[in-house]
Amino acid sequence: MNAAAAPLLEVTGLVKRYGGVVAIDHVDLQLWAGTITGVIGPNGAGKSTLIGMIGGAVTPSAGHIRLGGRDISRLPASERARAGIGRTYQIPRPFLDMTVAENLEVAQYSMAPLIGAGPARSARIELLQLTGLLDVAGVPARALPLLKRKRLEVARALALKPRVLLLDEVGAGLIDSEITELITLIQAVADASVAIIIVEHVLRVVRACCARSMVLNFGKKLIEGPTAEILAHDEVASVYLGTGGARQSAPAAPKDEAAPPPRDPGSLSQLIAPRSSAASRPPLLELQGICAGYGQARVLKGIDLQVHEGEAIAILGANGAGKTTLARTITGAINPTAGTLRIAGNDAAGRPAHDIAGLGIAHCMEGRRIFPTLSVRDNLLVAARRVDRATAQQRLAAVYELFPILAERAAQGGTSLSGGQQQMLAIGRALMARPRLVIFDEVSLGLAPIIMDRLYEALATLKAAGMTLVIIEQDVDRALALADKVYVLEHGIFGLAGDPRDIADDPRLRHIYIGTAD
Repeated sequence: MNAAAAPLLEVTGLVKRYGGVVAIDHVDLQLWAGTITGVIGPNGAGKSTLIGMIGGAVTPSAGHIRLGGRDISRLPASERARAGIGRTYQIPRPFLDMTVAENLEVAQYSMAPLIGAGPARSARIELLQLTGLLDVAGVPARALPLLKRKRLEVARALALKPRVLLLDEVGAGLIDSEITELITLIQAVADASVAIIIVEHVLRVVRACCARSMVLNFGKKLIEGPTAEILAHDEVASVYLGTGGARQSAPAAPKDEAAPPPRDPGSLSQLIAPRSSAASRPPLLELQGICAGYGQARVLKGIDLQVHEGEAIAILGANGAGKTTLARTITGAINPTAGTLRIAGNDAAGRPAHDIAGLGIAHCMEGRRIFPTLSVRDNLLVAARRVDRATAQQRLAAVYELFPILAERAAQGGTSLSGGQQQMLAIGRALMARPRLVIFDEVSLGLAPIIMDRLYEALATLKAAGMTLVIIEQDVDRALALADKVYVLEHGIFGLAGDPRDIADDPRLRHIYIGTAD
């Protein structure tokens, strides 16, 4: 990097707000030609929002993006592509019925509508060779395996002749040997005239390819510097593990969310299904050899798990380890490709989500999924639509006792609430079905520490009342404090499992989250 030269890409004071949620909070970033920079951070840190704003898919709320000194902050994505911003997507998006070569022709045509013979054809062949696709140039994109599709995604971005290349989670869904090939590809396409940003949860890719990296946390830049130093930094480990460093950097909570926790509500039994009276009952939830994924992406690669009534089970793991995929597989949103899934001894693999819900499994989903056109009260009642009015009202009163702020805001629109209040609403909605087991997927995501504490106090109350909990979480400290057993996902399998104290003291936990130097 030439320190005297002007940066090729300059991001200053970039902000993105979604209502009351600040996804990116005054982030600055400079990129020079010939460099590869990593952008990392825990789930919900703002990585995808940042790359979306640079690429033009997301409009900034404030701040500026300059490319070669030109302000492109308000240009649409198509104009940014022509100006020199190329990007890939986590899930490849080729034209499936076109051949590999035709996909590149489309990208070339968008830049200069003169394709076919001559310079464009020569450039296409050179690009196919560079990205390892020459032998499949005539193959329809639909027939490509995942790694080849990833290669095509990179090739299509390069066909735009970008000055800045944004690589968004290119390692997602790949196995170790394919990650090695991907690293080789990134190193091969590096060019002295191009600045590359890698947004990635596979930290091995960042370690191997990026000279410098920036860590985002709660939408803010936490630290920036040489990648080796960043990944060895205790504060970065704290961010990924959800320990002290992450909490100290979080924003303060609104006063109305910082109220003392409620007493143990006497009406809580209205929200928790009674336990089975059988002396030798089977596990409430049992998984054997479960494999699942998305299209060609293999995410879960043989999961064995038992959850008994009244247990609190924590599922931990770094970004991309498969935590949310596991939740979606259990609840029927994804069909497993192999293995057995039983609920209270009944075969449930492949059954639709509404059948799984009917068996007593509720899912408090990542991202909250509040119905924007419904009030707080109606968001709650929609989960109790199968019971009579009196029963629904009893459950509603129990949720209000657990989260009094929801009673105060009952008539407001669900998405008008703050992030913490929306998460309380999402938890309450899951409880309204009076489930036998609730899967809580990343309930602390993006929230201030005092709100995380408030939510976990509510989960502890539910546990004390006998509810069966599966807590899928990136905040290690809070999950370990609540759980009876802990399982840590690593590359689609459980890399660690056992008692919370043993897991907390195991040095392999840090390795699973941020790895070690090669």
